[in-house]
Amino acid sequence: MFTKISALVAVIALTGSGAALAAHHGHHHGQGGVVAPATDTTSMPVAKGVSAQGCWVRLLPAPAPSAGYFVLKNDSPNAVNLVAAAAPQDYGMLMVHQTRHENGMSRMAMVDKVAVPAGGQLEFKPGGYHIMLEQPRRDVTVGETIQVDLALESGEKVVASCEVKPAGNMPGKGHMVH
Repeated sequence: MFTKISALVAVIALTGSGAALAAHHGHHHGQGGVVAPATDTTSMPVAKGVSAQGCWVRLLPAPAPSAGYFVLKNDSPNAVNLVAAAAPQDYGMLMVHQTRHENGMSRMAMVDKVAVPAGGQLEFKPGGYHIMLEQPRRDVTVGETIQVDLALESGEKVVASCEVKPAGNMPGKGHMVH
């Protein structure tokens, strides 16, 4: 029954209803219901040769989680692994998620790391990898820009400036189980 309720809530949420996601906000993340601890990026050095481009946040009304999308570009000579994210001024918890499509259903799950090869890039987009932004610390509004720090396994960070956009910017894509 939980799966059917989760699927129904996700379908409603993908059609733009923040209230539906708010009702589902008590869900578990990752394997075994583990929730990501907050990441402190304030003292991390900025990575050289790695950037986040075209970052935007799909805003839903609190307490529903919002989602962040961008292109992580790695111009460095070494592969990098994204392991966490933080927006200390704006959100209490950010998590790296991936949407997987199986048997006609889409399932979202927290991931421990995402690799970007040397000289490569990876697009975080609706229906794929994305950042979930939860526990807003203030009223984030459409049209503003927020800072999101992307923590790399090397102990460095990538600083992204993300434009906040309304929920209607993401078309619904099938059924989602979260």
